[in-house]
Amino acid sequence: MSLLQSLLDASSHAVLTLDRQGIITHINQRAKQRFGLFNRSPHPHGAGRLEAGDVVILADTAIGADDGGLTPEDLACIGIQERRLRTGDRIVAVGQYQTPGSRAVYKFLPSRDADRLQLQTTFRSRSITVTIENKSASVLVDGVPYTIDYFLSIGQMVILDGATLEVKFWEEKGYSARKESIRNLLQGAPYMAKETGYEICVEGYHFQDFFEGALFEAHLAQVLAGQAERYVDTAYEVNGYELIASILPVAGPEGPEGVIVKFRNVEDLWDAILERNNVIRSAEEKYRQGEEGALAPALGGGEGSASVRRYAYKLSQLDCNILITGESGTGKSFLARTICQLQPRKGPVVTVDCSTIAPTLFESEMFGYVGGAFTGANPKGKAGFFESADGGTIFLDEIGEIPLNIQAKLLHVIQNKEVCRVGSTQPIPVDVRILAATNRSLREEVAAGRFRQDLYYRLSGFSLELPPLRDCQEDVCFLINDLMEKIVEKYRAPRKQLSGEAFSRLMSYRWPGNIRELENVLERAVALSESDIIYPEHIHLESEPEGGTWKELLKREEARILRQTLAQCGGSRSKAMKQLGMSKTVFYGKLKEHQIE
Repeated sequence: MSLLQSLLDASSHAVLTLDRQGIITHINQRAKQRFGLFNRSPHPHGAGRLEAGDVVILADTAIGADDGGLTPEDLACIGIQERRLRTGDRIVAVGQYQTPGSRAVYKFLPSRDADRLQLQTTFRSRSITVTIENKSASVLVDGVPYTIDYFLSIGQMVILDGATLEVKFWEEKGYSARKESIRNLLQGAPYMAKETGYEICVEGYHFQDFFEGALFEAHLAQVLAGQAERYVDTAYEVNGYELIASILPVAGPEGPEGVIVKFRNVEDLWDAILERNNVIRSAEEKYRQGEEGALAPALGGGEGSASVRRYAYKLSQLDCNILITGESGTGKSFLARTICQLQPRKGPVVTVDCSTIAPTLFESEMFGYVGGAFTGANPKGKAGFFESADGGTIFLDEIGEIPLNIQAKLLHVIQNKEVCRVGSTQPIPVDVRILAATNRSLREEVAAGRFRQDLYYRLSGFSLELPPLRDCQEDVCFLINDLMEKIVEKYRAPRKQLSGEAFSRLMSYRWPGNIRELENVLERAVALSESDIIYPEHIHLESEPEGGTWKELLKREEARILRQTLAQCGGSRSKAMKQLGMSKTVFYGKLKEHQIE
């Protein structure tokens, strides 16, 4: 064995090498296993072809997908002439080959209608069961199984000799390389003998004698001709297998002397994705071991939001009012709901979206009204949101939208713990914890005269500012896991996983819309993906991840840090200078450079 062959066999990838003419020069054992280039079945059979009267048993998971391009019309040769049958349907059938007057026994369904399809019948004392289930296509003849596992689709065919009813052929993985697909055999092509442990020799033959796939063949030809430099980790369908392959040239003095092809099966990719997700889940559990870990689904499990989680948990255990601030989509409402679940205080939880209440109705909705206060209203009066929340918690979402005249009454409720209904002077005691949220800067609203300063200070005694997702990039991987679970449950969708490339695309995006945008992108990806894996093509972002040179990236990050620090310091430049440890000259020079007012 040559050194090169030894190195290839030691690889964890399926690998083959081709010369300039496309002749296979080397192939490793993993590639032979992957493409079924040796027989593993304990049941040998001789070479031959289909003869009139032979009994054909089929289990095809998707007509036309991995069966040599089979069409519904091709099945007429075994007595199936079904006008309702369509390409893509799954079918289980038993019929006689080229036998006029014989009628096949069969069942079929659109592939998306059911995961399981089974046919049981008897043919001249032979018990036959054909089943598609759990990613497996199986034929049982008198209890002897002939089974092929699959990832996306497969076509299993077993043939009984028409005279003896002995099994004369069955499909085994690698039938595409052997040119033994269902359609080929039904059209009269011969099949090879199977002997346990027998390997098919492919070295010295053109790759098209054993491997087929339009895109793969086109890319291979481009690299061999020097028209493409290489293809790395590209998705192909080769011999009916969904594969990830790299086509790498072997350089020569006058262009490529050949290529090295490395394959990874999508099943392997799926395992890698699950392994990666398990690692993320383990890390997530580690972050969630502390009591504040219960807030990880709302804030992410990374270090970027760790301090916010710890502070949020401490505040949840105190019976104090909390103001939650942050950009739109950072999860303020979700955090408020989580705090309500964690807090010792029991009682009702009332959520009020202040942005949806008409200004003329604010007072009566918030504080209630007595009978006769309004024409056409309930004559008995009505309790307001605060009365409904008595003994519990009220969450005032978008509190910056409350009109000034109502702000004064809200301040009165906070200070005196009582409300007066519209049309009454009788105070009603209320014991209510207030959680409030806004994406506005209430400090700026106070300066502009749109929000009462005394109410602001009452609310902001205990405040939580949620960081934008772009400042906590490591939280994205934790949030993806939680959101995918939530989406699957919400829409009762099949469980799906992100490919490595899709995952990387999500991790490199800046997320201007924060967690809400991430959730929307994942929901759309789950809806668009018809396979078990979400690929980057399913990830639709509003804008592409920011690129640029190292210098440009540093400049953008510098501007972001300056703006963030100024915001944290309430716009105070002296405090921001001190926090950043910058001299006045350097600080103001940077503000001018980045055009920060």
